[in-house]
Amino acid sequence: MTLMPDVSHIHFDRRVPDLSVFELAVANAISRQKISTDEDLQEVLSDWFQRKVRVPDVSAALDTMIAKGIVRRGDETLCEYRLTPHGIDAVTSLYGGCIRMIDRGLGLLNVSMILNLLTTTRESDDA
Repeated sequence: MTLMPDVSHIHFDRRVPDLSVFELAVANAISRQKISTDEDLQEVLSDWFQRKVRVPDVSAALDTMIAKGIVRRGDETLCEYRLTPHGIDAVTSLYGGCIRMIDRGLGLLNVSMILNLLTTTRESDDA
């Protein structure tokens, strides 16, 4: 009897990104080019969640994402924070999962096509 070698997984060490729904929304919002002020950022997030989003909530989410390597700090304002390459991968992975979850496994939504419609800020590897 021959023993089969262990199966190695190419992405075995890749974990599902650990972001809250609000952190995912903030990450998406800061990657939009039309956000130019903190007020714009608040307005977009408040519209998405249909309730007033406070600056301290956005700031806390960004601090958490900095610690996770998802975003890098901006100069002075919250809207100047940017996704890192790891952040771009995390946001893309989570959106793909959300689309599949909404689709309920029926295959009616084309995930790759929808993800191609998302525009995220590209960062250099030295972010």
